[in-house]
Parts: sequence; C-alpha cells; structure tokens
Amino acid sequence: MSDNPLKDLYRSKSVYLSLPSSGRFYNSGLNLSIDDELGVMPMTAVDEIKLKSPDALFNGDALFDLFKSCVPDISNTEEIPTCDVDMILMGIKVATHGEMLEVTSTCSKCEKEGEYEISLPSLMASAQPIDKENVIEIEGGVKIFVRPFSLRSQVKGNVQRFHQMRMQMILNDDLTDDDKAQMFDEALLQASAVSVQLCADNILSVELPQESGETIKVENAEHIYEWVENMDSKTYEKVISRIRKLSDPRIDTNINLTCTECQHEYKTKLELDPINFFT
Repeated sequence: MSDNPLKDLYRSKSVYLSLPSSGRFYNSGLNLSIDDELGVMPMTAVDEIKLKSPDALFNGDALFDLFKSCVPDISNTEEIPTCDVDMILMGIKVATHGEMLEVTSTCSKCEKEGEYEISLPSLMASAQPIDKENVIEIEGGVKIFVRPFSLRSQVKGNVQRFHQMRMQMILNDDLTDDDKAQMFDEALLQASAVSVQLCADNILSVELPQESGETIKVENAEHIYEWVENMDSKTYEKVISRIRKLSDPRIDTNINLTCTECQHEYKTKLELDPINFFT
C-alpha cells in the first residue's frame, strides 16, 4: 500500500456503463459492479499524449494502453468485443471531458460548416444488447460457435482496409503494368490472409457429430485456421455474417442537428471509429 499522502487525490471510477455484450466473451476475466456495470476512470495526461501518435493508433497500441489505464477491470483489453468498444470509448470521453461531445458538421441545405454539441449519455442510452445466438449450424449437423470481433481483430481489420486502399493507389500509380500487377498481387495476398485470420480468430469451436452419437469438439486454433482457408465461400459468408452481426454495438449514431446559419433541420451520422474518436 502506497504511503503517498496524495493518494486520496488519485483518479477513480466516475462513470459506470452497461455493455452491449452483457459481459460475454471476456475469457480472461471481467470484474463488473454488483449491478453488472463496468466502471470507467478518466484518462491521464500520458493517455492523451499516446493518443496523438498516428502509428500507435493504427497498430492498436494506443487503444490497448488506453483501455488498460481507464478500464482496469478488464483483464485482457485485446479481447474486448468490438460491440463494446464504442460504448467504452464514450464512457472514457464522459469521464474525462464531460457529457457533451463537440462535433463539426456541414448543413445539407446551405452547406455552411458549424460546431455542435452532442450528448454522449443519450447516444449510450440508445445501445441495445447484442444477439445472444452465436451458434451456426451447417450441413451434416456441424455446429460452429463464434464470438464478436475482438479489439485485436478490429485492428487487423484496419490493416486489411489499408491494403485495400493500397491496391487502389497502385492502380492509379505511375508504374509499369508489370510492376503494378506484382504489387497488386502482393497487396491482395496480404488482404486475403487477414480476412482468413479475422474469421478464424473469432471461431471459438466447431462440433462434429459422429455416427456413434458422440460429438468431436475442435478448439485447436491451427486446425480451425486451416479449415477456414479451405472453407467454401457459402460457409465462409454464413460464418463471417454472424460474427459481424454479433460485433454490431447497435448504437443509434444518427443525430438531429439544426443549422446555426439557416436553421435548417437535418440528420447526420456520427462516426465513432476508435482511430479518430479522440483526435
């Protein structure tokens, strides 16, 4: 126990929130309050400095460190389901800077840009619990148990989108056709590998029924990855669609604004992507 006389001034949990996942899929441990809410602490000055590094945001290090700092009741921040990420980010925002979020928006009528304040608690209150069904049954009675994308998976997804953008840039680059073809193939291969890994990482297990009536349960990550690599496209789409559905936080981010210039009322969508949420 620290003998620092200033310890009573340390930051503490100031916001409590309900998770869309209801606390599921935290295999390494999650400590919720007696009413099943997660306690959130405000950011430190060091947290804010780390969030200003584009590289740390892109590779996920800044987010992992942010959650370790502000939500210490989550044992492994890399496995946070993405359906909970936006809710936790908003909780950190409220704990650190207050309930109102300043946003910039352009009026759909007069095209004037204006500054507006959005109530984060109102957005948080719109969140709905995710679908409880995480089992997919395919031909032969095979059952596939999946989980939402994890924060680690979301970071991998950002890398995948980077490779897709790179492919588009290559096509527009001033290179020879042979160089373009080679670089495009390399970027496509990298993006494809990420897609397979994203799917495989979020399959918890596969149950194979046997003629004897018994069931073989496969949880080995390498075996699952090899299967996803050789999976037919119909099964892959079925699996990845369910993972995406579980990953959806179901937060209503459509906001109503009144233009400060012409008083026109219009709707816009608030982007809560963790890469730019704090920048």
